[in-house]
Amino acid sequence: MRLAIISILLFGSINIYGNKSYEPYTVEKKILILSIHLDAEMMDLSKYKNLKVFCNDNSYRETIFSLLDQIHTYHDMLEKELQITSYNHSKRTISRILRHMDHLDRKFNPDDFTGFFREQCSIQSKIEKYSDHYKAGFASHSYGSKVYAQEVVMYRYLKRLTKKVKRIKRHVEHFYIRRKVWEH
Repeated sequence: MRLAIISILLFGSINIYGNKSYEPYTVEKKILILSIHLDAEMMDLSKYKNLKVFCNDNSYRETIFSLLDQIHTYHDMLEKELQITSYNHSKRTISRILRHMDHLDRKFNPDDFTGFFREQCSIQSKIEKYSDHYKAGFASHSYGSKVYAQEVVMYRYLKRLTKKVKRIKRHVEHFYIRRKVWEH
C-alpha cells in the first residue's frame, strides 16, 4: 500500500509525455491517476487497523496528506486552465467541473480533513486506552461495537470525499476527450 503511494508520488512529479506541447494533458492524466489512488487509499483507511497505523505512523500520515495536497494542487492548476479556456462548446462541462471542485474545496479542504482525522485519532486512542474495559462490555458498550461505530463514521466521511473526487475525475475525462476531438 505504501509502495503504491510512493510510486504515484514519484510518477506524479514526472512529465508523462516528456513534451511541453502536451502540458494540459499531463494535468488531466495526473488528476486521473491521483484520483484512482486516492480512492484506494481512502477505502483502506476506513478500516480500523489502517486508522491505527495512520494515527501512529508519521510517514504513512505524511504520504496520505501529500497525496491530498497533490490532488488539491492539480485541481487548482485545472481550475486556472478551465477559467482561461477558449472552448465555448463545453461551457456546461466546465461549469460543472468548477462547481464540483469548489464544493470539494469547501467541504474537504486540508484543514477540515486534518481536523476530522485528529478527532478520529483521538477516539481511536481512547478506544485502545480503555480496550480492556470495552472488551468486558456487551452490546453497544463492547470493544467490537466501538470499533465498528468508528469504522462507519470513517467510511461515510471518506466515501463522500472519494465520491466528490470521482465526480470531478469523470467530468475531466469527458472534457479532455471532447477537447482532443475539437483540436483535430
